[in-house]
Amino acid sequence: MKKQISILGFLFAIISLTGCMVGKNYNRQYSPKDTSFRNAAKIDTTRPLAWFDIYHDTVLQRMIKVTLDSNRDLAAAAQHIEEARLIVGQVKSNLFPGLNYSAQAGGGTAGVQAQKINGGFNSAVFSAFAVFNWELDLWGKIRRSSRAAVNDMLASEATRNALQVSLIAEVASDYFLLRDLDNRLRISQETLEARKINTRLNTEKFEKGYVSEMDKLWAVQQQAIAAAAIPTFQRQINDTENALRLLMGLGPGPVPRGQSNFDQTLSPDIPVGLPSQLMERRPDILASEFDLAAQFERIGVAQASLFPSISLTGLLGFASPQLSTLISGDGLVANGFGNIAGPIFNFNRLKRQVEVEKSRTYQLYQTYQQTVLRAFGEVDNSLASYRGYYDEYEQRKIQVEAAARALYLSQARYDNGYTSYMEVVIQQDNLFDAQLLESISLAGKLTSIVSLYKALGGGWNMP
Repeated sequence: MKKQISILGFLFAIISLTGCMVGKNYNRQYSPKDTSFRNAAKIDTTRPLAWFDIYHDTVLQRMIKVTLDSNRDLAAAAQHIEEARLIVGQVKSNLFPGLNYSAQAGGGTAGVQAQKINGGFNSAVFSAFAVFNWELDLWGKIRRSSRAAVNDMLASEATRNALQVSLIAEVASDYFLLRDLDNRLRISQETLEARKINTRLNTEKFEKGYVSEMDKLWAVQQQAIAAAAIPTFQRQINDTENALRLLMGLGPGPVPRGQSNFDQTLSPDIPVGLPSQLMERRPDILASEFDLAAQFERIGVAQASLFPSISLTGLLGFASPQLSTLISGDGLVANGFGNIAGPIFNFNRLKRQVEVEKSRTYQLYQTYQQTVLRAFGEVDNSLASYRGYYDEYEQRKIQVEAAARALYLSQARYDNGYTSYMEVVIQQDNLFDAQLLESISLAGKLTSIVSLYKALGGGWNMP
């Protein structure tokens, strides 16, 4: 009885030691110091708007949904998460005892002299065993490996989320670019039709001797300028459509259209500051920190390798030269062993491995800090971009109205003989350029909202 109590006490003490862990525990990282923003107002991102609450164009919504369902890169990222989850389970299983089985049947013939030197046996042999193996995690090597694997999995999930945010933003940006190109193509086509009329009229006037040939040639040049813009925009539309279809996991071809950029209604309120929750929500920041946390645990794994490892092995089963007597009291086999192994002298190889892991951790720490700084800069840039494009677009609208009025007056002055056709040409160019710039600035305004969505990690809420 005392012997059994001693054995149980010994096993309890060994198991209790598995609660020890060498190395420090990881502490959550915070933002780099001396980070400031040019806007003091705050926004609430604890419950961010989803993409379908920001983008109201139903065609764009369908494109985003198809992309999230069918994009090949996103599918690969999802499978990478599944792989990381399986690795977590694989590493965690090392914490528990392993139980294997072994069975053997056979026989042989060996002479007396051969048997003296274990050269063989002169009988049949039947055996069946259950083999127990357990490496005690005294210093936390397996537990820290498990923590590292969990953080690797979380980093994979955050990376997938970052990819998802990027894909949504890229689809929206390309869609607004496509609608901008559609609008610029329309402007070019309408301008071409108007200039064809001018060319026809000036040609008729020249043939009748009412105007000089220069007026006719200016009209021909203006028509050619508008006509040359059309294939340029058609080519860019083709490229943008194929880019969108690639994001959606589709081959080349046209894409449907929804609202024009002039009819787009995104979130009515745009935030003007940076929330303190940004580091909690930006998936690329989270991925970087999970990578850092995983690497930090690997320092503990390397430090645990400096200490001895203890394992238990047990064997329970039956062995007999006859199958009929295999399962019997005389055939019972029960063995148990404890093993301890540790380093003595290895030219500081294990210590250097600890320093290697520390160096890698420092590198990832700097990468994390850089990721945070980049994220803060992207938010600030997106806010500035939106304000800039908003103001620019308002001025472009004024420019278009003034250019249209100036062209109307110049045409009237020319028709009544008060000015040369050169004045009309100049005003035609001014209006054409103003209309194209208005379309571009509107697309920039919409795209800056997309950039802000991405910079904030997938949306925002106003306080």
